[in-house]
Amino acid sequence: MKQFSWQKLLIGLALAAGCVFVGAAIPMTNQAHGEGRGVPENPPFVDTSVPILREISNTLHQMDGRLARLELAAQKIQAKAGTSSMRAVAPRSDGGN
Repeated sequence: MKQFSWQKLLIGLALAAGCVFVGAAIPMTNQAHGEGRGVPENPPFVDTSVPILREISNTLHQMDGRLARLELAAQKIQAKAGTSSMRAVAPRSDGGN
């Protein structure tokens, strides 16, 4: 049988305490991190007579709308995944039988 070592015990406790500290310092959030969007302003070149600039502006506006819809869908998926994982971890009310 191996001898009990106080040094190993102290190192293990120090590692466990460090892991708990790091785990507590990491923010737990289910929200996507991104910049807030207000009312978009029209770029100054929208009303110009240069057709390529208007086309670029329209394309960027369409892409912005698509990205907003993708972000909303991703948030819904994350919310569903968060609630389903909570159900999987929750204890059974019938005592496990």
